[in-house]
Amino acid sequence: MSGFLTSVYHRHARLRGAPPNGRRTAAAPVVAALVTAGLLAGCAPAPAAQDAAIVRAVLALLQSDRAPAAPGLCVDARPRGTALAIFRTMRMTTEPDERPWRSPAPLGAAPRVKGQQLFEDAVGRDRLRIREPETPAPALPRAAQLRLDAAARALSLADRSTDHVVGDDLAPPGMAVRWWLLNRFRGCERTFTLSQIARNDAIGFVTVTADHWGTTYAVERVSGGWRVTGQWDKWLY
Repeated sequence: MSGFLTSVYHRHARLRGAPPNGRRTAAAPVVAALVTAGLLAGCAPAPAAQDAAIVRAVLALLQSDRAPAAPGLCVDARPRGTALAIFRTMRMTTEPDERPWRSPAPLGAAPRVKGQQLFEDAVGRDRLRIREPETPAPALPRAAQLRLDAAARALSLADRSTDHVVGDDLAPPGMAVRWWLLNRFRGCERTFTLSQIARNDAIGFVTVTADHWGTTYAVERVSGGWRVTGQWDKWLY
């Protein structure tokens, strides 16, 4: 957590329990500034129709293994980073068979790292340990792997992804899409961040991160829309 976020977090915690005195009044401009910044962050355009369909398919997959009564998941409204940066870097040093495309599955994530854990690790009172991603799903047939790998390689070199802001209309029930700072304060059970989309008219790629785990999904155009058809690796970051 950056120094700015730490400062905002502790200020927010004090405000929730502070008596109605000058401290609350003095903090009002800060809160107003944060709210204004959140509104301005939503000024980017909504995703194009095909991009929206790809995002909808990915969010549905992330939610697919959840029980109806499970705590809600959150998604940051604005994408962050390019979809195939990790793929491009890791493919330079590995063979396709070392990191194959696999049947798609929800990312999951390690138990969320909390501010107190970061503090304890920083001052040397305890060592923060983050669990490695679990055993991946079965590898796809060879022909599917070659198709996805070729498409990902080509798009990683000609990434024409654009910025946009995702809305709640793309999320399945039980998942909230919000400005990133609100997600850090609203007690989300888990918060996902999506990358920008790298795609052509037939296939797209999106990287998803949450609580120090990451993965990349392939989403292909099928009859009636777009569907997640592959998942490339999981990594710890």
